[in-house]
Amino acid sequence: MKTDVNFTFPKKMRLSSKKEIESLFSGAKSFVIGPYRVFYRAFSMKETHSAPCGMAVAVPKKHLKLAVKRNLVKRRIRESFRLHYARLLKPVLAAGRIRLIFLCLYLPYEVKSFDLLEIKMQELLEHFSEILEKGIDLSPDPAG
Repeated sequence: MKTDVNFTFPKKMRLSSKKEIESLFSGAKSFVIGPYRVFYRAFSMKETHSAPCGMAVAVPKKHLKLAVKRNLVKRRIRESFRLHYARLLKPVLAAGRIRLIFLCLYLPYEVKSFDLLEIKMQELLEHFSEILEKGIDLSPDPAG
């Protein structure tokens, strides 16, 4: 039994462009859901964009001193995104021909369980879906 849902998080969905990341801190909107502060921008999808969504994760060294713990949290966040993106956010982005870039900043000073991070990621993606369905002012493309 094959499903048509693709639970992947390919490299092209990872936000790595310096211009796009800087644009998230300069002119982006933000909100807080659970352990995440999210900075995001949405703009019209172009043929030059490789994916409809770009995501970056940041865990401050000030909050978690050990790199092992920071990497564990980043893996958990990316995994929870991978599991729920196709169901909650991808259809909305495709329908509106919108590209969304966002950065998840992890706020707590301790490592939270995967279950909690997954529930909050679901809430985050549902929040994005609601915002995009209501209609959003599209920003100019930061990458040019």
